[in-house]
Amino acid sequence: MNLNKPVGILILAGLIAVLGISAILLGLYFLTFLPATTTFSDRVYTIMLSLVGIGTGGFGIYIAKGLWDLKPWARTTSLVLLGFVFVGSLGGAIAGKPVPIATLVVSMLFIVYLIRPEVKSSFSGSCASDASDAPDSGS
Repeated sequence: MNLNKPVGILILAGLIAVLGISAILLGLYFLTFLPATTTFSDRVYTIMLSLVGIGTGGFGIYIAKGLWDLKPWARTTSLVLLGFVFVGSLGGAIAGKPVPIATLVVSMLFIVYLIRPEVKSSFSGSCASDASDAPDSGS
């Protein structure tokens, strides 16, 4: 087990895991407490929205686990999704709303962090300290 994981990756993995768990719990809440008095179309909409939330939450937990384990696909997926979050929060940030501004800043900071060479090398498993510890191949 690699005990020298970058702290930023652990923070990002933890944040994504918490958001994933929250999405699952929210989806389960809507499924559990679906009012029986609503119309059929409202129930179908709520069920679909709940299932999307549960699926998104599960996907988030899967990505968080990949980041925690320093899997290269998790870094790439996180960069793409953070790019979507960045673009998606632009409108609200331009309008001066505080939550989209905070979202924009945090997503930008994580994108910049994830593209740093030392962080990227953590995901490839080719850290400089690992190379010096590798046994000689007999040359």
